[in-house]
Amino acid sequence: MRDDVIAHARGDITPGVTSSTLETRDPLSLKRFADLALPRFCSRYLFSEPQQFPVSKFFFGFGIGGLLGIVIYLFLIDPLTIPIIAKTMLLYLLAATFASGWGSSAYFRCSNLIIVPNMLGTEGRAFLLILVIAAIYAGPGANLQHNFSEIPRSIGCTVELQINNTKMLWKILSTPVKNILRNVVQKTHDFENIGDEVKSTFQDAKQEVEGKSGYDNSKEEELKQKEKVTSTQKQFDIKNILRCEYVIELGITKCYEWFDMKHKECMDAIVVPIISHILCIPMQFSFLCNILNMGELWCKKYVPMEAEFGGMYDKANMSVNNVGQGLSSLLTIQKDDDIDAVLNITEMTLKDKILTSIEKRRSTFQNMLAFLNSIMTLSFVFVFISAFKYTKQYNSDIRHDNYYVTTYFRQIDARRRKLKKRYILPLKKGEMSKIVFPFSPAIQGPEMAAMMIELRQCILPIIMLILVSVFDKILFNVLDVIRRHSSISYVFASYHKLEVLVGGDTLLANILRKTIGLLNSTSNTFETSSNEMCLPNPIEMSAIDHLVTCAPVLGLILLSVLQVFFYRLRRVVASYFFPKREKRRVLFFYNEQLRKRAIYADVKRKMIMSKARINRLKMDTPLGAFYRHCKWLRKFIRRYCIVCNESETKKSYVCPTPDCGTIYCHQCWRDMKKFCFACTPYEEFIHGPDYSDSEYGSD
Repeated sequence: MRDDVIAHARGDITPGVTSSTLETRDPLSLKRFADLALPRFCSRYLFSEPQQFPVSKFFFGFGIGGLLGIVIYLFLIDPLTIPIIAKTMLLYLLAATFASGWGSSAYFRCSNLIIVPNMLGTEGRAFLLILVIAAIYAGPGANLQHNFSEIPRSIGCTVELQINNTKMLWKILSTPVKNILRNVVQKTHDFENIGDEVKSTFQDAKQEVEGKSGYDNSKEEELKQKEKVTSTQKQFDIKNILRCEYVIELGITKCYEWFDMKHKECMDAIVVPIISHILCIPMQFSFLCNILNMGELWCKKYVPMEAEFGGMYDKANMSVNNVGQGLSSLLTIQKDDDIDAVLNITEMTLKDKILTSIEKRRSTFQNMLAFLNSIMTLSFVFVFISAFKYTKQYNSDIRHDNYYVTTYFRQIDARRRKLKKRYILPLKKGEMSKIVFPFSPAIQGPEMAAMMIELRQCILPIIMLILVSVFDKILFNVLDVIRRHSSISYVFASYHKLEVLVGGDTLLANILRKTIGLLNSTSNTFETSSNEMCLPNPIEMSAIDHLVTCAPVLGLILLSVLQVFFYRLRRVVASYFFPKREKRRVLFFYNEQLRKRAIYADVKRKMIMSKARINRLKMDTPLGAFYRHCKWLRKFIRRYCIVCNESETKKSYVCPTPDCGTIYCHQCWRDMKKFCFACTPYEEFIHGPDYSDSEYGSD
């Protein structure tokens, strides 16, 4: 009301606009649109006075508020990972708060509806910015993380493959040796048979040397006691002499027996007594048998063996007795783990470490996505706060968001024009930079600055998206080249044949055939392997994936441009719930524009002179000197009106004063009364009171 009193005191408002007029709803554009789009009873109900239909409005708002609270719970609270009890309590709290607020408070209803344009404005851009980061992180970021994880997996698999190949190579090299050793172990019983055969063969010689037959054993014992025989050589000498003597004695005995037998046969053959005795006398010459006793001397001289025979026999006997005794074989293969202990790296350890590292990164990635979802939910709280803050500022600060030429503004200006008083419309070009026509599809002065700020804030997400996408594409191409051109096949082929031939049928030949012959072995190995499983398997993002990732960024850019139009709706919503406040704001804005119009020329003159001083200072710089001396370049430079910043056209006025060249559009040159304040002396054009710059913003 104070603004109205000031306006009436100054005579700036038509007499028809009084406080009583502000108590009723004028047929504004919103009401006219509701009359056309909705049934008549709905339009009357929506635009009725606050005291009309109080009960129905309360219950209708109560139901709408409760439903809105449930919807907000489903979209914001339900996806969070919190206990079910907390979710239930938040559901009841939201439903009760919104139901009671919508049923009883126009302030609450207005703030809730302002959430919609705020969601499509700066506050919503914060929500969308988090969505952009989440899309980048879940799109090319996730793909980049997957492709990066392929690198350690491929390296670990390659190391494991090399370990397996080394094992296979070692197996191929050691198999022949192991087979020979196994043959030795398996042929142990054959060695025992060879020992038995040697013992059997040596048994005849042993029986001959150590046997008790062929002589008188009693004489042997007497000679041993007499000569104190201890060595095998002496024993064998005595046995040989005794056997030689025994043979001679046996021959003498046989000789006597032969003479006796022949004498008897002779006597039997000749029956004449005397003749038989004469003729058979030669058969009684048995004394001739004693001649054999001379053989004892020969036995003692020639029968004894060589001096080394006894020692050789002892050694041979010992060797034969030891053949096959204690013969056993055991094949033991010992693995040396010193290398693994030093390097602390084994096949399972390497694989476990790589898998653990990849799992940690995947877990971090999932936690980051969950954190972004929580931030998106919390960011919606700031949208609520901004909506309530706008409603509060709308009702407390009359200058807040008050630069629109509304229908009521035009009605006031039309009344004043009809009464032939000072009016505002049409606006001068110099005033267009601070006023917005809400029905114009163009982006206007105050909105342009806000839009440029929002667009500049889009640069960082765009750069982030480009960098992540480029890195992902480069990494995919590198890994794809490795996958297509790094396939290696390993072939392990080995042929081994060792054959030792031993001829002959002797004992030594048999022994050699059964010992050295064990070295005979044959092996043929052919193994193949490939590193295809170890090659990286990168994933390339499809066009649809890129489109899904870029959609939030494109939405962010589009929203930065369209937010100026959505922000105009905030004033429309607030004016519906607070019509009296809206009319006061429009009256104040109209009166302020009248005061600014009164000092328009002086303010613009001072602005021109200030810009002219700045331009003259710039001319003293090297760049300014280049601009002065290269006048032919000026036609390539786009110049603007010094008053309204409109681009130079054919109708623009260029000051002909040397070293000035200030540009004025046609309307601004007329508004400045065709005087160039940039080059004309200041004292010539100071007439009347001196208006300072502070007057531009005074009440």
